[in-house]
Amino acid sequence: MLPSFFQHLAWVPLRVSMRFFCSLEIKGLENMKEVRGNMILASNHINELDPLLIVACLPFFSKHLPLYFVSREKSFYKKGWRTLFYGGTFFRMIGAYPAFVGLRNYKQALTHHLKLIQEGKSVVIFPMGRIYLQSTLTKPKGGVTFLSRETQLPIIPVSIKGIEQSTLTDFIHRKRKLTVTFGKPIYSKDLFQSTDNIVVNERRNDYEEAASILMEKILELDSDCNQNLLASRSD
Repeated sequence: MLPSFFQHLAWVPLRVSMRFFCSLEIKGLENMKEVRGNMILASNHINELDPLLIVACLPFFSKHLPLYFVSREKSFYKKGWRTLFYGGTFFRMIGAYPAFVGLRNYKQALTHHLKLIQEGKSVVIFPMGRIYLQSTLTKPKGGVTFLSRETQLPIIPVSIKGIEQSTLTDFIHRKRKLTVTFGKPIYSKDLFQSTDNIVVNERRNDYEEAASILMEKILELDSDCNQNLLASRSD
């Protein structure tokens, strides 16, 4: 109940403020209608507001709310004001549950999220594992593709662009244009060369390789959406 309450509470101020200060544009929400049940949403991560921003992009009465997030453990946040709010009880109140790092076992690391999916919840994960602004990708984490293969849920790719390294001044002067794009569902069979024999060892990690393919699709999303829009207008 608490994640639903806090996410709906944040929905109105975030939606209104992003519309006014950042000219928020939401694309591709119709792609989510292709999925009947719950899903995994995978997004790039450019700002600390990203989790609740994705919530605010969905309709207020969306059947997919509340969303549940994959977060870091509380011990990861060791300095500054973040230690007061990030991780632990506060994160759980807004629907964020930690992945346990260092276990070398995806099923154990994502035990919270597997249970949430089994309960019919939709899970949001940032494959890069942190805020990441570079145009050239390092290897993303393999948790997202593990969850998709393990549960057979579709992945909705999400692209967030426009508020990278933004400041309060940028918002006040309305200097940023924020675009959030939801892509078509992607299934694990589209990401793995073979879903029957998955290799995970020190030399090779098929989940990470599949996650790299997924991240490329996420980063291409907005340009693809614009091309499709222009094509439909020319028709």
